[in-house]
Amino acid sequence: MRLQAVDQNSRGGTADFIESLSSFSRLHRAQRWEGTFADFLAHIVPANPIALARTSHEYVWDMLRWHGRAGQPDASENVRARELFKRELFGIDESLSRVVDYFKAAAAGSDVGRRLLLLLGPPSGGKSTLAILLKRGLEEYSRTDEGALYAIRGSPLRENPLNLIPASLRAEFRDRYGVHIQGELSPWARTRRTIRPPPTSPTWSARWISRKSRRSVTKVTRAPGRGRARCMPPAAACSR
Repeated sequence: MRLQAVDQNSRGGTADFIESLSSFSRLHRAQRWEGTFADFLAHIVPANPIALARTSHEYVWDMLRWHGRAGQPDASENVRARELFKRELFGIDESLSRVVDYFKAAAAGSDVGRRLLLLLGPPSGGKSTLAILLKRGLEEYSRTDEGALYAIRGSPLRENPLNLIPASLRAEFRDRYGVHIQGELSPWARTRRTIRPPPTSPTWSARWISRKSRRSVTKVTRAPGRGRARCMPPAAACSR
C-alpha cells in the first residue's frame, strides 16, 4: 500500500509538471510571421505601434516589468522589476536597484541612456550571473506576444523594419500612429534600399511605400545564443 501511494504521488507530480510545461509553451508561443513591408504596415503596426517603435532600453525595461508581473502587488515597481534576479542573486539588492533604475531612466528618455552600464566588483560578486539572467530574460520575453520582435529579413543586425520609413515621412507616421521612429538604417540596408517615387508623384507617400515596397520583414524569436531569422534578398530595390 505504501509503494502504491508513492507511485500515485509520483504520477500526480509528473502530471503537474507536464501541465506546467504546457502552460509555459502556451505563454511563450509567439507565432512566427513573415511578409512584405506593406503587410507589416497594414496588419502588424496598427495593432501595437508603441511596442514596435521601442528603443533597446525601453525593451529591456518592459522585459523586467513583464518578469515582475507576478510579484508582490503591493511592492513598488522597482522592486517587482527585480523579480528576474531574485532566485539566483542574493544580498546585492542595492546594486540590483541601481541596474533597474538605469534601465528605467534610460527608457524614459533620460540622458543616462547615453552612458555605458559597467558592472564593477570582486570575483564571484554576481556580475556574470546578472548578465546571464538579463540574456535569459530577454530570450524568454522575446518568445511572447508582448515581446515579439520584427526585423528586416536578411539583415545581419536584425534591424527594425520601421527604420525603412524615410526621414521625410516620419512626421506623418508619428501623427498617424502616435510614435516617433528613432532608429536609422544600417549601411547594409542603405545600400540595398530601392524605394523610388512613382512617376506621377514628385514626393514619396506612405500609400505608395505601403503598396510598392517589397522589403520582407519577419518576426524574430530568440533561441538560446542565437536569433532565428533566415536570409532572403529583397524582391525589389529601393533608392531615392
